[in-house]
Amino acid sequence: GYDTYPPKVLTDQAFLDSLRHKGVDLVFNIHSLSILRRSFLELPRIGCFNLHPGPLPRYAGLNCPSWAIYRGERTYGVTVHWMVPAIDAGAIAYQSLFPIQETDTGLSLSTRCIQEGLALVERVLHDAARDPASIPRLAQDLSQREYFGKAAPEGNRLCWSRPVEAVVNQVRASCYYPYPSPWGYPLATFDAQPLGIIKASRSRQPTEAAPGTVAAGESAATVRVACADEWMDVELVRFQGESVAPTKVLRPGDRLSDGNPDASGHLR
Repeated sequence: GYDTYPPKVLTDQAFLDSLRHKGVDLVFNIHSLSILRRSFLELPRIGCFNLHPGPLPRYAGLNCPSWAIYRGERTYGVTVHWMVPAIDAGAIAYQSLFPIQETDTGLSLSTRCIQEGLALVERVLHDAARDPASIPRLAQDLSQREYFGKAAPEGNRLCWSRPVEAVVNQVRASCYYPYPSPWGYPLATFDAQPLGIIKASRSRQPTEAAPGTVAAGESAATVRVACADEWMDVELVRFQGESVAPTKVLRPGDRLSDGNPDASGHLR
């Protein structure tokens, strides 16, 4: 089997000395939030590489797949780059770009990044075995860099007076169901309580109803909610600690309010 270690050893000098003694050639940082010190980055003979789930330099930082969906991007990507002390700032070795589908969620886009990214890692391994000097080093244009932090946009509160595309994008960006979302669920308010929208899509049906108005859905388990320009189909909600069909909570004629800015944290 493989030796495994907790992240805390990355700052342990004895561990670093043992790696140096073993003559490590390559280090890959894959789906890890650990920040490596310069002394660690200089340890491998060839270099340290990070698999970043976003197209650098435009999407650096955290939760980038969610940010791309939220902002309505049509294409996305994943990057393997040389690691330097600055976060997500090293020269690019390889990058893969691909379209974002209308049905993509934070989870599905993150999964696509893993699939595309592991193929890029294999390319680095192939280059390293054949000729380490052949591994590309394309400097990032840091004038194009955007860095995204941990927090969700606008506290992940829904605003029903926005166009349906913007509201659906917010729901899709936050959806990692059945796993926990790093942003929590987008928040609306119903009966003075927070209600999270887990799954939703566009209906393509225009509406003149007041934003937040609830109507019957296309199926017995769904409802529609009015946005500024179109009905939104809602398939799954989070209410009072449970993930349920929206028809378990909402009835035609009900009215959802925007997310409450005083709600404590995100609905989990």
